[in-house]
Amino acid sequence: MRPLASPLLLIPAIVMMAAPIAHADKGDPAARSTARKLGQEALKLFDAGDYAAALDKLTTANQLVPTPTLGLYAARCLVKLGRLVEASERYLDVSRMPIDRGAQAVMRKAIIDAVAERDKLLPTIPTLEVQLDGPQGDGVTVVVDGQPLLPGLIGEKRPVDPGHHKATAKRGELEVTELADVEPGQAARIVLRLPPLPPPPPPPAAGVPAMRVAGWVGVSVGVAGAVVGAVSGIIALEDAQSLGASKSCANFVCGPAEAGTIATYHAARTLTTTGIVVGLAGFAFGIPVLLKTPKTGDGPGARPPGEAGRTGIEPWVSLGSAGVRGTF
Repeated sequence: MRPLASPLLLIPAIVMMAAPIAHADKGDPAARSTARKLGQEALKLFDAGDYAAALDKLTTANQLVPTPTLGLYAARCLVKLGRLVEASERYLDVSRMPIDRGAQAVMRKAIIDAVAERDKLLPTIPTLEVQLDGPQGDGVTVVVDGQPLLPGLIGEKRPVDPGHHKATAKRGELEVTELADVEPGQAARIVLRLPPLPPPPPPPAAGVPAMRVAGWVGVSVGVAGAVVGAVSGIIALEDAQSLGASKSCANFVCGPAEAGTIATYHAARTLTTTGIVVGLAGFAFGIPVLLKTPKTGDGPGARPPGEAGRTGIEPWVSLGSAGVRGTF
């Protein structure tokens, strides 16, 4: 690096920079003149320590008339500002600039100085390695200092400028952030540790399909009809035996004293027939449906797996009535 330490050294440097600009481009005279003026102002700012303002003027001048001298001092400004990675690239650009064989010695010297200063700069550029630790799930994005980090660069050492750095890993709505202060020449590392993935949502509970419920209803009706028919049949049989043994009855003709028993007998016979018909119809519908329908299924009315297998029926009989209760 060759900073201009005093005004006495500043004047020769201005001449050194202005001369190449005057011969570097035979195109637009106004561009050459403007570039020369900006270069002289930049050198004054550089000597005053205002490297950011000097860099702006040097960059503009180099865009108007690219020369090794302007690029060299722009790289030196970047070094002073701590932008070492960008400075190394600017030095490299200067070292690769083509010049004519008849170019002034000051331009050749600028290229030689760029190569030497870059070689001295490279060992001072720190590196930063960003690593991921933990499950990544459907995908993780990494941002370093506000810029997305390509997946291929995760786990690789990258040149960075000295100073404060921030790395963030994003997985869905989760964010993990780590910070690092990197010194010149340091090989730093940031490890972003991702927590375990959340448990997957539970599968929908299995329930009884609607047709299977209908099948059980049919079987229940069949059982109820069979129970009613059986109970009514027993009552009718008892009444028939009672009438057959009664002295008031002869040849199936009974006197007024057995009118109540006869009425009960006929009602029981009717219920028996009705129960048998209903029971057969219920079984005829329910049993085929149960045989053809899966035992479990998915749906809004599905029950938890722990309740599976609690399907069943239970007939009941009370005085004057009968039925079936069940769990589906």
